[in-house]
Amino acid sequence: LTQYSRELWGRRHFIVEFSRANNAVGYSRSFLGQAWQVLTPLLNAAIYFLIFGVLLQTRRGVDNFIAFLVIGIFIFTFTQSSMLLGARAISSNLGLTRVLHFPRAVLPVASTMVALQQLLISMVVMIPIVLATGEPLALRWLRLVPAIALQTLFCVGLALIMARIGAKIPDPSQILPFILRTWL
Repeated sequence: LTQYSRELWGRRHFIVEFSRANNAVGYSRSFLGQAWQVLTPLLNAAIYFLIFGVLLQTRRGVDNFIAFLVIGIFIFTFTQSSMLLGARAISSNLGLTRVLHFPRAVLPVASTMVALQQLLISMVVMIPIVLATGEPLALRWLRLVPAIALQTLFCVGLALIMARIGAKIPDPSQILPFILRTWL
């Protein structure tokens, strides 16, 4: 391992606590609080079901369209949050970076951990929806663990890239939501 990666690994406890604190603070000013972590992807899935499932009837070839849609929306919300939070990770924590000496990569990694915590909380709703739509509980569900681990690594990479860009140019955090909607 390089010196930088050892130093980053040495800050893993800080990453966990920093992401936990940011996750708690993120919804503290809203009436429903952390319920928005579940409601946002759920409402997005309902809107996309209305548009694509009901109005446009694009269920072609998908056996369980509702489960397909809900899983896709929830996982994409994780990716989207990682990129958006990563783009603002350094610029929104300038005071912290000026006062403390630590690897700057801690901030986008912590922002991905915030998004991962939100995904894990929202899975409490996602899994019952998938089961209620007719998907049987099977051993193949164990593939969920490595799939989420790989997606998390992908999101860490995206957050690191976006943090690098966002630290130099503040505009990506403004245009990024439009790019991500197009990607979805």
